[in-house]
Amino acid sequence: MIYPAVAALLATGTARLWRYQLAARVAGPAPDRAAAILGEWSRASWPRLRLQVGVYGQRPPEPRLYVANHRSYLDVPVLAGVLDAAFLSRADVAAWPLIGNAARAVGTVFVDRDEPRQRIRAARALARRVRSANVVVFPEGTTGSGRLPAAFHLGLFRLVQRLGLSLVPVTLRYSDRRAYWTESLTLWEHLRARLYRGAPLRCAVHIGRELAAADHTDGVDLAQAAYAAVCAPIEELGELA
Repeated sequence: MIYPAVAALLATGTARLWRYQLAARVAGPAPDRAAAILGEWSRASWPRLRLQVGVYGQRPPEPRLYVANHRSYLDVPVLAGVLDAAFLSRADVAAWPLIGNAARAVGTVFVDRDEPRQRIRAARALARRVRSANVVVFPEGTTGSGRLPAAFHLGLFRLVQRLGLSLVPVTLRYSDRRAYWTESLTLWEHLRARLYRGAPLRCAVHIGRELAAADHTDGVDLAQAAYAAVCAPIEELGELA
């Protein structure tokens, strides 16, 4: 049944968020600790979401900016569990019940892409955040169902180039296209279909080789290198895991 599975996800997520918030009242906010708690909850949620996650490659020991292809909301608990990371997210997510509170706690960087001033603030926040913690960005800007990712937006890579940062490409490969959230389904409808139908999903997470901004002539060149690196496991191994 879907209802016990969803209820368990909500209950355990709420309990961990409360635990963090109580600790934060005593010791002060600590996004890194919150990200670790989110990672712990995410790993515990994989069986409830019927996900079998395999990781290929090693993440760097120091905080890094990760860029990944984007298939589904499932990407978030997968990558949070693998990387103990915060995310760059669209602004309206901050107002979502429970999810918004958790996103703010872990130091998620929110951006309204239609507001130039908000984009500037988000860029500055991202630059600060990545110096102390892992941050995941989906440079496609939305989920997609094509064999390869959609074109990457260049703004992120121009910022990375200007700041002289490094980034790490990550590729997600699911075993079935039913994981993709690209139809006109609500999150609830998709989640219900996910938990009811078919075998458990495998998700292969490929962590690529770090790309340094200094090794590329400009943001366009860096974006092209990142896109090629994210596409490489799909081109070599196929779209599905």
